[in-house]
Amino acid sequence: MRTPQNLGSFAAALACINLLMPLHLLHASGPPTVQIASKTTRNITQSITRDVTLGRTSEIRGQLVDKNGKPVADSIVVAVHADKSSIQTVSDANGRFRFPGAKPGVYQIASERSYQLCRCWADNTAPPAASKQLLMVEGDQTFRGQRPFGELLSGPVLIALIIAAAIIIPIAVHNNNKSAS
Repeated sequence: MRTPQNLGSFAAALACINLLMPLHLLHASGPPTVQIASKTTRNITQSITRDVTLGRTSEIRGQLVDKNGKPVADSIVVAVHADKSSIQTVSDANGRFRFPGAKPGVYQIASERSYQLCRCWADNTAPPAASKQLLMVEGDQTFRGQRPFGELLSGPVLIALIIAAAIIIPIAVHNNNKSAS
Protein backbone atom coordinates (compact mmCIF):
# COMPACT_ATOMS: atom_id res chain seq x y z
CA MET A 1 0.00 0.00 0.00
CA ARG A 2 1.56 3.28 -1.15
CA THR A 3 -0.90 5.79 0.30
CA PRO A 4 1.57 8.63 1.05
CA GLN A 5 2.83 8.62 -2.56
CA ASN A 6 -0.74 8.50 -3.95
CA LEU A 7 -1.79 11.29 -1.58
CA GLY A 8 1.14 13.42 -2.73
CA SER A 9 0.24 12.84 -6.38
CA PHE A 10 -3.37 13.75 -5.65
CA ALA A 11 -2.31 16.96 -3.86
CA ALA A 12 -0.05 17.93 -6.77
CA ALA A 13 -2.85 17.34 -9.28
CA LEU A 14 -5.27 19.37 -7.17
CA ALA A 15 -2.77 22.24 -6.97
CA CYS A 16 -2.37 22.23 -10.78
CA ILE A 17 -6.14 22.31 -11.29
CA ASN A 18 -6.38 25.19 -8.81
CA LEU A 19 -3.87 27.19 -10.87
CA LEU A 20 -5.99 26.76 -14.00
CA MET A 21 -9.29 27.76 -12.38
CA PRO A 22 -10.25 31.43 -12.79
CA LEU A 23 -10.59 33.31 -9.53
CA HIS A 24 -14.14 34.50 -10.21
CA LEU A 25 -15.35 30.87 -10.12
CA LEU A 26 -14.26 30.68 -6.50
CA HIS A 27 -16.55 33.56 -5.50
CA ALA A 28 -20.16 32.72 -4.83
CA SER A 29 -21.50 35.88 -6.46
CA GLY A 30 -19.36 35.71 -9.62
CA PRO A 31 -17.86 38.69 -11.40
CA PRO A 32 -19.47 42.11 -11.13
CA THR A 33 -21.73 43.21 -13.97
CA VAL A 34 -22.27 46.57 -15.61
CA GLN A 35 -25.60 47.41 -17.25
CA ILE A 36 -25.12 49.28 -20.54
CA ALA A 37 -28.22 50.77 -22.13
CA SER A 38 -31.15 48.54 -21.27
CA LYS A 39 -30.33 45.23 -22.96
CA THR A 40 -26.59 44.51 -22.71
CA THR A 41 -24.98 43.14 -19.58
CA ARG A 42 -21.21 42.78 -19.62
CA ASN A 43 -19.13 40.86 -17.09
CA ILE A 44 -16.15 42.79 -15.81
CA THR A 45 -13.55 40.15 -14.93
CA GLN A 46 -10.32 41.71 -15.96
CA SER A 47 -8.62 44.93 -16.56
CA ILE A 48 -5.47 46.77 -15.92
CA THR A 49 -6.31 49.51 -13.47
CA ARG A 50 -5.57 53.00 -14.79
CA ASP A 51 -4.93 55.99 -12.56
CA VAL A 52 -6.87 59.09 -13.64
CA THR A 53 -6.91 62.51 -12.00
CA LEU A 54 -10.28 64.19 -11.62
CA GLY A 55 -8.71 67.66 -11.69
CA ARG A 56 -10.21 70.84 -10.26
CA THR A 57 -13.54 70.22 -12.01
CA SER A 58 -14.08 66.79 -10.36
CA GLU A 59 -14.92 65.05 -13.62
CA ILE A 60 -13.73 61.95 -15.41
CA ARG A 61 -12.74 62.77 -18.98
CA GLY A 62 -12.02 60.28 -21.72
CA GLN A 63 -12.12 59.42 -25.37
CA LEU A 64 -13.58 56.36 -27.04
CA VAL A 65 -11.87 55.16 -30.23
CA ASP A 66 -12.07 52.04 -32.40
CA LYS A 67 -9.18 49.64 -33.14
CA ASN A 68 -7.95 51.95 -35.91
CA GLY A 69 -7.87 55.01 -33.65
CA LYS A 70 -10.95 56.66 -35.14
CA PRO A 71 -13.37 58.33 -32.68
CA VAL A 72 -16.56 56.45 -31.83
CA ALA A 73 -19.46 58.91 -31.74
CA ASP A 74 -22.85 58.54 -30.02
CA SER A 75 -21.86 55.56 -27.91
CA ILE A 76 -23.30 55.10 -24.42
CA VAL A 77 -20.61 55.12 -21.73
CA VAL A 78 -21.34 54.13 -18.12
CA ALA A 79 -19.18 54.70 -15.04
CA VAL A 80 -19.96 52.53 -12.01
CA HIS A 81 -18.34 53.55 -8.71
CA ALA A 82 -17.22 50.98 -6.15
CA ASP A 83 -20.23 51.93 -4.01
CA LYS A 84 -22.49 50.76 -6.92
CA SER A 85 -23.62 54.28 -7.89
CA SER A 86 -23.45 54.90 -11.63
CA ILE A 87 -23.28 57.76 -14.10
CA GLN A 88 -24.18 57.47 -17.79
CA THR A 89 -23.23 59.69 -20.73
CA VAL A 90 -22.91 59.59 -24.53
CA SER A 91 -19.70 60.17 -26.49
CA ASP A 92 -19.64 63.23 -28.77
CA ALA A 93 -18.62 63.43 -32.46
CA ASN A 94 -14.92 63.22 -31.47
CA GLY A 95 -15.54 60.19 -29.23
CA ARG A 96 -15.00 62.29 -26.11
CA PHE A 97 -17.03 61.72 -22.96
CA ARG A 98 -17.06 63.18 -19.48
CA PHE A 99 -18.65 62.41 -16.16
CA PRO A 100 -19.07 65.68 -14.19
CA GLY A 101 -19.31 65.58 -10.41
CA ALA A 102 -17.41 62.31 -10.08
CA LYS A 103 -16.09 61.45 -6.64
CA PRO A 104 -12.67 59.89 -6.03
CA GLY A 105 -12.52 56.10 -5.96
CA VAL A 106 -12.50 53.02 -8.16
CA TYR A 107 -14.73 53.01 -11.25
CA GLN A 108 -15.64 50.47 -13.91
CA ILE A 109 -16.13 52.45 -17.10
CA ALA A 110 -17.83 50.58 -19.93
CA SER A 111 -19.19 51.16 -23.42
CA GLU A 112 -20.94 48.67 -25.70
CA ARG A 113 -17.68 46.97 -26.74
CA SER A 114 -15.01 47.98 -24.23
CA TYR A 115 -14.47 48.51 -20.53
CA GLN A 116 -11.78 49.80 -18.24
CA LEU A 117 -11.14 49.73 -14.52
CA CYS A 118 -9.72 52.99 -13.18
CA ARG A 119 -8.82 54.68 -9.93
CA CYS A 120 -9.92 58.29 -9.92
CA TRP A 121 -7.97 60.67 -7.72
CA ALA A 122 -8.98 64.06 -6.31
CA ASP A 123 -7.03 67.11 -7.46
CA ASN A 124 -3.43 67.22 -6.14
CA THR A 125 -3.62 63.66 -4.71
CA ALA A 126 -3.00 61.63 -7.87
CA PRO A 127 0.29 59.80 -8.38
CA PRO A 128 2.67 61.37 -10.92
CA ALA A 129 1.87 58.69 -13.53
CA ALA A 130 -1.88 59.42 -13.46
CA SER A 131 -3.36 60.67 -16.72
CA LYS A 132 -5.77 63.57 -17.13
CA GLN A 133 -8.11 61.55 -19.30
CA LEU A 134 -8.88 57.93 -20.09
CA LEU A 135 -8.42 56.40 -23.55
CA MET A 136 -10.74 53.49 -24.27
CA VAL A 137 -10.33 51.37 -27.40
CA GLU A 138 -13.47 49.56 -28.58
CA GLY A 139 -13.30 46.09 -29.99
CA ASP A 140 -11.82 42.81 -28.90
CA GLN A 141 -10.23 42.97 -25.49
CA THR A 142 -6.82 41.36 -25.06
CA PHE A 143 -6.57 39.11 -22.02
CA ARG A 144 -3.22 38.01 -20.77
CA GLY A 145 -2.75 35.47 -18.04
CA GLN A 146 -5.44 33.15 -16.81
CA ARG A 147 -7.92 31.79 -19.30
CA PRO A 148 -11.37 30.47 -18.40
CA PHE A 149 -11.18 26.80 -17.45
CA GLY A 150 -13.91 25.84 -19.94
CA GLU A 151 -12.01 27.53 -22.78
CA LEU A 152 -8.85 25.66 -21.85
CA LEU A 153 -10.60 22.30 -22.15
CA SER A 154 -12.28 22.79 -25.51
CA GLY A 155 -11.63 21.67 -29.04
CA PRO A 156 -8.28 20.08 -29.88
CA VAL A 157 -6.93 20.40 -26.33
CA LEU A 158 -9.77 18.28 -24.95
CA ILE A 159 -9.30 15.63 -27.65
CA ALA A 160 -5.54 15.51 -26.98
CA LEU A 161 -6.15 15.08 -23.23
CA ILE A 162 -8.62 12.24 -23.82
CA ILE A 163 -6.21 10.43 -26.16
CA ALA A 164 -3.31 10.92 -23.70
CA ALA A 165 -5.44 9.57 -20.83
CA ALA A 166 -6.55 6.60 -22.96
CA ILE A 167 -2.89 5.71 -23.51
CA ILE A 168 -1.36 6.54 -20.12
CA ILE A 169 -4.01 5.10 -17.75
CA PRO A 170 -3.92 1.50 -19.09
CA ILE A 171 -0.10 1.54 -19.09
CA ALA A 172 -0.04 2.80 -15.48
CA VAL A 173 -2.58 0.18 -14.37
CA HIS A 174 -0.64 -2.59 -16.16
CA ASN A 175 2.67 -1.51 -14.60
CA ASN A 176 1.05 -1.21 -11.15
CA ASN A 177 -0.43 -4.74 -11.40
CA LYS A 178 2.90 -6.09 -12.62
CA SER A 179 4.86 -4.57 -9.72
CA ALA A 180 2.27 -5.69 -7.13
CA SER A 181 2.70 -9.36 -8.04
